[in-house]
Amino acid sequence: MADTFDFIVVGGGTAGCLLARRLADTAARPSVLLVEAGTNPEGDELRPPFLRYAAHALRPDLDYQYETTPQKALNDRVIPYPRGKGLGGSSVLNFQVYLYGSGEDYNKWAELVGDDDWKWENTKKSFKAIENYEFSGASAYPDLAKPDPKKHGTNGLVKVCLPPQLEKGVVPAIDAIAKSGERINLDFNSGNPMGIGIFPQSTSTKDGRTTSATAHLLDAPKNLVIWTNGVVHKLAFEGKKVVGIETVDGRKATTSKEVILCSGSFDTPRLLLLNGIGPAKELEALNIPIIKDLPGVGKHLHDHVMTFLIVEVDGSNNDRYAFESNEELVTEAQAMYKKDQSGTFALHHGALWGGFLKLPGLEQYEEFQALDQQTQEFLSRETVPAYEFIGNCLLLPGLEVQKGNSYISAIAFLMNAQSEGSVTLRSSDPQDKPVVDVAFLTHPYDRRAHREGIRATWTKLFENPVIKKDIKKKLLGPESLSDEDIDAFMKDAATTVWHANGSVKMGKKADDQACVDSRFRVYGVEGLRVADLSVCPLTPNNHTQATAYLVGQKAAERLVEEYRLAQGGSKL
Repeated sequence: MADTFDFIVVGGGTAGCLLARRLADTAARPSVLLVEAGTNPEGDELRPPFLRYAAHALRPDLDYQYETTPQKALNDRVIPYPRGKGLGGSSVLNFQVYLYGSGEDYNKWAELVGDDDWKWENTKKSFKAIENYEFSGASAYPDLAKPDPKKHGTNGLVKVCLPPQLEKGVVPAIDAIAKSGERINLDFNSGNPMGIGIFPQSTSTKDGRTTSATAHLLDAPKNLVIWTNGVVHKLAFEGKKVVGIETVDGRKATTSKEVILCSGSFDTPRLLLLNGIGPAKELEALNIPIIKDLPGVGKHLHDHVMTFLIVEVDGSNNDRYAFESNEELVTEAQAMYKKDQSGTFALHHGALWGGFLKLPGLEQYEEFQALDQQTQEFLSRETVPAYEFIGNCLLLPGLEVQKGNSYISAIAFLMNAQSEGSVTLRSSDPQDKPVVDVAFLTHPYDRRAHREGIRATWTKLFENPVIKKDIKKKLLGPESLSDEDIDAFMKDAATTVWHANGSVKMGKKADDQACVDSRFRVYGVEGLRVADLSVCPLTPNNHTQATAYLVGQKAAERLVEEYRLAQGGSKL
């Protein structure tokens, strides 16, 4: 016998946990089932700021361990692609950066999908409802960060903060870049991300990492039922209406209203394809009965591209390596953090700084001028960056630093990549992982813009006199800053920053690649919506965690409105 619920949310990731909780908390108190393929993640290694980059390495059990196809533009490298498995999804493994992106991203989103509710003036209200912003950290450095309390939420469940302390070396580096002419951005989440400064993060100064599960499920109401270890492989249909789900281990559930897929940019298209929703030719080739020929399912996959640039510096620059390479200090700090969330585990890697910038002369690039006029116009908007850089990240495994020295690890990110990848099925077997082709740097614009972004990041940081005086040697970077050397380096070093999106694209019905409408409803299929990063019609200029929360929030707002859940509920 199948259990019956008003709503079934498939995927307990960043968007799914928020969506399920929002629905369950309404006045109508609908019954909500949240089905997650993984477990409920726990462990001391998941919370401390010092371990913000290490979760996927320390906890492989919480990672789907996906990988890409060989990337033609990257010397046929296969790129590992971690994806969070467990309640909270990739919010358990990510680097905790919490950035909205540009207000123009959402204005463009509204244009593409034909719905003004996605405009920045409306979207910022949804962001405000998501977050519980802690402002106290910024009070220690008001010249570097000063978010306006009136423009940020304090009643949401996702804890967001700026770090209460900055590591040695952070302030001098930011000051040096600012003196070279870059603007300090006191609030990256104002709708204008341009400039440099301290990035806000999905962290609580008291509790460490915020995940969507710790935010939304710890005190879940009784009308929210959670199934873990529940790998959904079948959608139950009555004609072209979805009426339920089935897990690999045989659990079944039916819905009186809708099923909402929140399984992410790889597994949502995979599940749709397995159930006959997608390009007809692909489904026919695998003998999968066609429910709805939807050509865009699994297409339009986009991502940001990142490349690390690392130098060894004099030990007077920062204290990181002296701490990280001392096992005794690390053990002591770990015990202190476990006791009262203080000490070096709360300090090191507790802050990320960087910036979102334009590339001078971008509009004159041959590769830019070859883009269609609408894309050129969007990229030329004042608050749309061409690249992002980070000024202090981790030391990549395998790199060695001489005793007494330390390191500076920068990253150059390509924004607004034009290359399009895909997610397809390996077979009709639901146990098989999807085939993921991110198609990195296959578009001429991407190769040119990322080359220039790498050059600008290296020059901005490592050629700055204040930083350059401390540099001992290059640990990772191009042989020189010539086009040829940077291009060769990109092929060896460019990789993903885990921001996959767009594989079940939202769009107008007239767009034959659109899979869902602006209200998340799957075209041509009743009772089924998609609410995760796969619906993005463009890649926002941010780290996409915040957008995943936004998608869950927007989907909840739509469903609450349509089913009158705030007024006690009504069947439509």
